[in-house]
Amino acid sequence: MTFPETRLTLIRRLSGGGSDTDWRDFLDDYWPPLCAFAMRWGGLSLADAEDVAAETLQAIVKNQLLSRWQAHRAARLRTLLCSVARNVISNRARVEKGRNRILRGLAQGSEDDLPPSIWPSPEPSEEQEDTFYRAWIDDLLDRCVQSLLADLHRVGKGDYFRVLYGRLCEDLSLPEVAHMLQIPTATAENYYKAATKRLASELERAVRQHVHKYCSEGSEDDEFRAEWTQLSAYLQEHGGIENAVRSCHQRMASGEQPSRDSKTLADTAAILIATAGQPLVAWA
Repeated sequence: MTFPETRLTLIRRLSGGGSDTDWRDFLDDYWPPLCAFAMRWGGLSLADAEDVAAETLQAIVKNQLLSRWQAHRAARLRTLLCSVARNVISNRARVEKGRNRILRGLAQGSEDDLPPSIWPSPEPSEEQEDTFYRAWIDDLLDRCVQSLLADLHRVGKGDYFRVLYGRLCEDLSLPEVAHMLQIPTATAENYYKAATKRLASELERAVRQHVHKYCSEGSEDDEFRAEWTQLSAYLQEHGGIENAVRSCHQRMASGEQPSRDSKTLADTAAILIATAGQPLVAWA
């Protein structure tokens, strides 16, 4: 599957200023991973993580980092986002440390008191990049699971997802799921196989679509193969697509998921669009 080259890729349009829709598309892709990274790496609450994501994106736009990245592409876009987010977290930690010193009445202190991992370096550490990658993959998987659920219900195949959910999220055997749904066990087995296959296809489609948005000219197939190989290795290392569905369910049940409907995101969108010189349209 390939996408027709009828328009510039999203990253090239953003590098040239972008439209209202372009910036919303970019935020839709990277707001949740940025928030999740800040929560995991910085140990922040969801509210504070949203502030970090907002500061990160504003710094990227203000300093025209997307156009500079597009011109050189020395690393993946995720590396740029991770690096800026890490520095925002580091700056916040320094400010908080200084505030606490004043409150405690300390006259002096050493930067060595902070965990080494919080201080910025020229490039993100491998551990930091891995944390950001996991946040990005988790969001991609969550979206694919939700898309699969909507698609199956739309075509009258809700039982396919119910079998998948019962088996993986409620830890039921397929005979138990079949009994609950009042269908033959063989049918439940077929539904389970079909649902997992469709989820894998949805995931592949999502990765290719993402690559199409941010790839350099003429490199889409190569970049897709690299992304798909990395994702396949990640899933294999972390229990396969079945465990990914379980993890998705756990994240949704936790109630601490970054939201695409948050006020902070809407405010950030307005700031980015205004900074980029685009007319402001209400966030939908």
